[in-house]
Amino acid sequence: MNVKLWVWTIVFILIGGGIMFYGMSYNPLAWAQGFVSFTEPNDEPIPWGLLVIGYMFFGVIGTGVSTYNSLYELFNKNHKERNPFDKIKLRNEWLALAVLIPGWIMVFASTYKPAEALFIYLSFRSTSRIAWNGVLYVLVGIGIIAEILALIGEKIKEEGKRGILDRFLAWLSSKTTFEIPGMLKLVVNIDALIVGYAILAELILDANLGSVFGYLSTWVYEFGPFMSILFVVASFYAGIAMISFITPLYSWLRRPTTITPTPAKPIATYISGSGSIDPEEDNTVFKVLARDGLLATIGIGFLVLWWVWLTATNQETLPWAELLINGSWSLVFWIGLVLIGIIIPIILYSIAYKKESKGWLFASSIFVLLGLFVLITLADVIPQAITWYYSVSPVSPPGSTWVYELRSNFNGVSQYTQLPFAISQYDLVWFAGSVLFLLGVYTLGVLLLPLEEEEKPKHWFFK
Repeated sequence: MNVKLWVWTIVFILIGGGIMFYGMSYNPLAWAQGFVSFTEPNDEPIPWGLLVIGYMFFGVIGTGVSTYNSLYELFNKNHKERNPFDKIKLRNEWLALAVLIPGWIMVFASTYKPAEALFIYLSFRSTSRIAWNGVLYVLVGIGIIAEILALIGEKIKEEGKRGILDRFLAWLSSKTTFEIPGMLKLVVNIDALIVGYAILAELILDANLGSVFGYLSTWVYEFGPFMSILFVVASFYAGIAMISFITPLYSWLRRPTTITPTPAKPIATYISGSGSIDPEEDNTVFKVLARDGLLATIGIGFLVLWWVWLTATNQETLPWAELLINGSWSLVFWIGLVLIGIIIPIILYSIAYKKESKGWLFASSIFVLLGLFVLITLADVIPQAITWYYSVSPVSPPGSTWVYELRSNFNGVSQYTQLPFAISQYDLVWFAGSVLFLLGVYTLGVLLLPLEEEEKPKHWFFK
């Protein structure tokens, strides 16, 4: 038993959960009754704060990890030797589920009255993209859990094929050691369908996350489909980075293994690969991650360029382009997104690919995750940062409704007012607690689930 890992798990779950409990406005009973809102303390003109940024951040990472891992699984179903992540695919899926948990929590914490968020499911409103977020998070979670069960069932099935002698001895002792339970047998038989469903649900969730901000009244119509595309590509950008962050950690923290001495081979101690991966396979995994991460980062760079061009070449959205290029958000955009999120990762991924280095890969993943946070912050805040003055359009037909239009530039009058953005302490509390809770949940799965290739399903949960 890994005592340190158990201590880590318990401490992080308790601390993370305790911090979130502390964030319930000091009144958990009122929260349960729907009388307390976490957005009420955030009384800034832009009310959507860190909780909304948080559930988009974790949602995009979680779906990206699963989609990226599942695509390799789906297209190499009959040729597992071609899948570089075959030995860590189960661990990757658990990582995706663990990352989604704080995102799911923040979806409810960011609503006006969290307890009333249950009405998302009890009285679903199909015209609300926020309601769709709540539903899609559940559908994606179901898909990932089903995929985890299918992979565990497949592991049991393969273990049974390899252990014919063990099965024979088990039959002699009237034990069915390798018999697959009924539920696992069902999901194993339809595992390809489950993987396909999970990928589809995840891509729809990513697209919906983008459309929430792409269809705000302040954007022109073109931003709806663009933001959906941006978030789908960002899911691969983030998912690859998260796997690139966790996999080298496993490689560095792997435990030494002692080889039993033989007459032809002296005693030697070596360190195995990332979990069950050999050092040679480690290099292959790192190289694939570096290659795919480089391509995803280039894709994000192109979309960011498209975003600026689309904004700057439209009269209605030019003020937002000015905010990004040379306005109050220009430093965040150029340093946080362009430099940290795109240029530096491209350089580091290239070095990691050339040298097959987990150190460079690990460093690049940190910059990508920081860049993703900046990207989502900009996508969240920028559309709300300007409030337009509106009036009856002089060119509209009589009796027309009120519409947004540009204020006249005559007499030096500003066309719009820029709104300030701030993060409340309640948002910080919930974000920090969710991150710690995520770390504890992930290591709990490592302790209880047979996530490693060499591990047999002997944990108490599967007996």
